[in-house]
Amino acid sequence: MRVFLLVAGLAVLAIVLHAMGVGTIVAVARQSGWTIVWMILLYAVHIVVRGWVIWRSLPQPGLGLIDTLRIRFAAEAVEMLTFTGPFLAEPAKGWMFIRRGIPAAQTAAVILFEYLTYLVVAAGMALAGLLVLLSRGAFAGRVHGAIVALVAVLVLFIGGVVGAAVTGVGLLVPAVRLVRPLLGAERGESLTGRINRMETHLLSILHASPGRFVEALLAQMAGHGLLAVEIWLLLRALGFHVRAADPLIVEGGVKFINVVFVFIPGQFGAAEGTNALILESLGFPAAVGVTLSLMRRVRAYVVASLGLLVAPPR
Repeated sequence: MRVFLLVAGLAVLAIVLHAMGVGTIVAVARQSGWTIVWMILLYAVHIVVRGWVIWRSLPQPGLGLIDTLRIRFAAEAVEMLTFTGPFLAEPAKGWMFIRRGIPAAQTAAVILFEYLTYLVVAAGMALAGLLVLLSRGAFAGRVHGAIVALVAVLVLFIGGVVGAAVTGVGLLVPAVRLVRPLLGAERGESLTGRINRMETHLLSILHASPGRFVEALLAQMAGHGLLAVEIWLLLRALGFHVRAADPLIVEGGVKFINVVFVFIPGQFGAAEGTNALILESLGFPAAVGVTLSLMRRVRAYVVASLGLLVAPPR
């Protein structure tokens, strides 16, 4: 199924490139000059920020920062080069931490904490960006309804995580208990026990350490901000007048790609089409959106290749 979806996504990408004109895309990329180098550096720093959040959340005694960053870059290589997204990268990351002596339950809690804080900030940016785009009529027909539904989901997600941080009441164990009859008594009880141990460690960071939670959110905001800077650099290199909010709206708008099109490996085609739609709604040529998406693929693959070079030994 994933191979079929990958082929379908590549077919959509080919259609988008044909519609925009390959020559036009190449011309825009050439005009951007050395922007791709800055994009690679900014994305590498973005990964460093996410690795730093993990390192700050590890139980003591934990790993050194360098070892933690090597694991984080290795996980990026798994995510990008296998087209599996977080479905394989997050377990692979956990396996590497467990191999280095971090208890399994605490490893899962730390990885989930980092991913949750990343998603909360991403959801906040997506919420703001989508609301602006909705107000400008960027989405029509059934797409409009789907985006409105997504906005509601984002609000519920952010509220759930913040609520867990404030109250200290977990959400995962109650959810598993609801489906325990479907799993069977013995299997359900075993799964509930494992998740409860992990969620206890997670809540110890979210609720018992509010300073750590706020620190992680601020770091993730900085990391996401670097991605908005990428957009600003590209638009400025192409000679456009860029309003201060434009990169943030674009970055917020494209955040939902990974959510809506998570079933498409690499979001091929979907990412390019969505970027074109969002940039065009803000008054920029659609070809710039496609070029932005393709350049982001290049910089992600370069950083992922670096992850292979610095990956910790088995």
